[in-house]
Amino acid sequence: MVDPIEFHTLATARYRQRGIFPYCDACQEIVHLYGVHTPNPDIVPRFDHPDLAPDADPLDDCILANRNPRFRGLSPDGYDDIQGHKIRAQFFEPQNLARAYNFCLNLSRAGNLPGAKFRLMLQRADRKRVWSYVGIEVWTIPYILLTLENFTARSKNGQEYGFHYVFQKPRGTNISTLWTRSQECQVLKVFSRKGDPVQAEDNPYPVSENDFIKKAGDTEWIKPEFLRALIP
Repeated sequence: MVDPIEFHTLATARYRQRGIFPYCDACQEIVHLYGVHTPNPDIVPRFDHPDLAPDADPLDDCILANRNPRFRGLSPDGYDDIQGHKIRAQFFEPQNLARAYNFCLNLSRAGNLPGAKFRLMLQRADRKRVWSYVGIEVWTIPYILLTLENFTARSKNGQEYGFHYVFQKPRGTNISTLWTRSQECQVLKVFSRKGDPVQAEDNPYPVSENDFIKKAGDTEWIKPEFLRALIP
């Protein structure tokens, strides 16, 4: 792991010609130096990700690219893949997976979270290496999953609208705040068009293990074959 100045010192300005490239720790894609030699003191040297493909879903963007406002404040403190394998296996234990699905279903309301969409959320979590976030706890993962997808619902008059989830947490903090200072965090359901909160009794919803279990509720109705179909 190196910062931009360290990389430039080691690989020199000719790193491209020499075939020495920096890779993002999150997405494993090649990134490039920016602002290493600028005289402007307001520009902080950084690594830049390549532009997203025109047909790419913005929600598939790297969590560390810092260009999607939906992901601001969601960067991890680092990655631990050894622990991540254990966390992923624990998450997909039948009881934990059932609770995760039912939690997301109960917050988004019946009819708004088909199994296929939840499976896409899990696939996105795989690509973002959510399981390997340093210090992550299994009960926090369903909260994070909610922020990785867009949803649609219908109002009482039958009109369709889009919504998604964002976190309310201390300004300037990383995703680890969810499990280190959970009492200061909430997940908020907002209308996608303008970002206004959706008016609901449980919105925003507190972030805590007890509140997660409470909202997950009874999972006896979820059949084993349905759970198996959710696993990417």
